[in-house]
Amino acid sequence: MPYMIGCDIGTTNAKSVAFDSVSGNILAIHSEGYEMNHPKPDWSEEDPEEIFQAVCNTLKKVTEEVGTSNELLGISFSAAMHGVLALDANGKHLTALIIWADNRSSDIAVKLRASQIGKKIYNNNGTPIHAMAPVCKLLWFKKNEPEIYRKAKRFVSIKEYVIYRLTGQFLIDYSIASATGMFNIRELQWDPYTLKKLGLKTEKLSKAVSPYHIEAISGENPAALPAGTRLIMGASDGCLANLGSGAISPGSMAVTIGTSAAVRICSDKPYSDPLMQTFCYLLDEKTYIVGGPSNNGAVIFEWLVNTFFTNEEFDVVIQEASEVAPGSDGLLFYPYLLGERAPLWSSTVRGGFLGLDISHTRAHFARAVMEGIMLNLFGIAKILPDMQTIQTIYANGGFARSSVWVQMLSDVFGIKVKLNETVETGAVGAAMIGLKALGVYKHFSEMQSFTTVGQEFDPGETAHDVYEDLNKKFNKGAHVMLSHAV
Repeated sequence: MPYMIGCDIGTTNAKSVAFDSVSGNILAIHSEGYEMNHPKPDWSEEDPEEIFQAVCNTLKKVTEEVGTSNELLGISFSAAMHGVLALDANGKHLTALIIWADNRSSDIAVKLRASQIGKKIYNNNGTPIHAMAPVCKLLWFKKNEPEIYRKAKRFVSIKEYVIYRLTGQFLIDYSIASATGMFNIRELQWDPYTLKKLGLKTEKLSKAVSPYHIEAISGENPAALPAGTRLIMGASDGCLANLGSGAISPGSMAVTIGTSAAVRICSDKPYSDPLMQTFCYLLDEKTYIVGGPSNNGAVIFEWLVNTFFTNEEFDVVIQEASEVAPGSDGLLFYPYLLGERAPLWSSTVRGGFLGLDISHTRAHFARAVMEGIMLNLFGIAKILPDMQTIQTIYANGGFARSSVWVQMLSDVFGIKVKLNETVETGAVGAAMIGLKALGVYKHFSEMQSFTTVGQEFDPGETAHDVYEDLNKKFNKGAHVMLSHAV
């Protein structure tokens, strides 16, 4: 049986999933986590060696489980965006991996965003000017760590680092490159204007290639993969979540809630928002993903549980929250505990509860937190370009395991939500890219078995009316929160 592995290098874990190349069924799956470190306020880092070993361990476990009697067609990669890692001339890391959640460059980002230079960089490259963006991270290094900036032979993302270790080649796919803030999404090349402003030579960046580009393992091989195993570059996790859920046709939207969250639609043309509120990334050479990201996804619910529901399971807390009526009896939560990207684009904005009275219980707090995350995502959806009428939402990410949360998503947005049979849509999308790259299929439309819908959720009319009214209050309060940001 021929099979394809989709390997998803996420924020807190690496996951490898083996798919039957015909049916799309999952044959084996293994994940391995790693730590996010915060050595200083606003810093968020990870150990690239730990991630590389986690990737190799998951690949080894999956191939062992599937067995040698089945044919491994190749491995295709999905990866988190916006990471930066400085390497020396020998490929050794000079820094930790600085991930998307790192806010050390927020002051630089604020000034750049307000400038004409920042506007041109955004218009050329599609990545909002924010501390998440590698272009801002590199400006921070140039100003605060000039010796590292000078000494670095390469600046790479985590996927580039993994590919380099496995093949000895420095390569970056168009999709990951388009999320750096340095890659021209119309010309499909590193943007000369941006690099000039950075004082950065192209030689310090990887060669940009198609998501369908294929390499063979020729470097380290701790995963003990068969010699010559084909590696397909793949794309970014956000773009692949759209593909892997089926949200690449007009009228569809993907909503992902993992550690962070995002709302995304598909377009056949690039889009630059006049207010710089949205991103525009490449899935492949002809497909753009337009949307907005949030810092505050399931990580906020995790904060709630760890802080106020010690030693209780997430499912128990969600069930308790479900017993409270929509609107949480007037308790409103703003989830900006980690600053916010879309729709506010402020690293310093902070959240809180509004409307608290003596009748509110811990169940109200739990539901208000869930609703706050959803209302914020609804605000992001409202700023997306009016390219199409959205008729269907495809939900993915860890939150999609909870029917309570998915129903809440449908109620808040007032749109039908479809839930795929698997929540591993990043890995699914990577596998689909890989199968197309290898010529097993010519078009994504031939791979519908990979995006099978398991459940559908229709909005409750009464609940949606409550959330429509609540959304007006939420928007007013959000701007108050923003006005108090330092």
